Amino acid sequence: MVPRLLASFLASALLVSGAAKKTTATARGENNDIILNVTIYIDSAAVKEALGDDLAGHYIVAQVRVEPKYTKEITIDRDEFILRTDKDGDRTKPMAPSQIAGRGALVLTGTQGPGGQGAERSRGWSIGGPIGMGGGGIGAGGGADTSGVKATMEDSAKENPLRKLLDAKVLPEKKIEEPVTGFLFFPMENQKMKDLELLYGARENRIRIRFK
Repeated sequence: MVPRLLASFLASALLVSGAAKKTTATARGENNDIILNVTIYIDSAAVKEALGDDLAGHYIVAQVRVEPKYTKEITIDRDEFILRTDKDGDRTKPMAPSQIAGRGALVLTGTQGPGGQGAERSRGWSIGGPIGMGGGGIGAGGGADTSGVKATMEDSAKENPLRKLLDAKVLPEKKIEEPVTGFLFFPMENQKMKDLELLYGARENRIRIRFK
């Protein structure tokens, strides 16, 4: 009786483990000019392990190895990559490090302070992407009272450490004849691996990569 219960417990554990959400996958695609080997990370824990930062959970990250065929010179253009999902048909291009973690700071200036003097205070790094994403930003539709307050963006001499990290790891945009590897940052979240498709290149020579 005990062995039968133990076997049933182990079978259930295996089923639960098999049903766990897959957060990392690797796939390959090619066209007449290049070969792409892609590893994709779809949740914040997997992104942090691969990149060193979880990007606040708002991004799917792909590590891409671009290999030219026949030692042919090609030009890498990140805008030629598109990530789409079957979930709702949404699609997006990768964002540049400067869009995710810029050097500007959001400054709020009070126009009706005591004695008629305005007061300034910084609210952190600039928001790269939709309002509400990124640290220190002001979310759209928030409950803050903005009457008598002017919000402006000001450049900062201090560099955002996240920007430095992303600049070091992003897939470079340049002409290559040898394989190059780097990361792409897609503003998309809450997806299943089976729904994702990575597209690269013009329609007549397009690479389409599915992940399992």
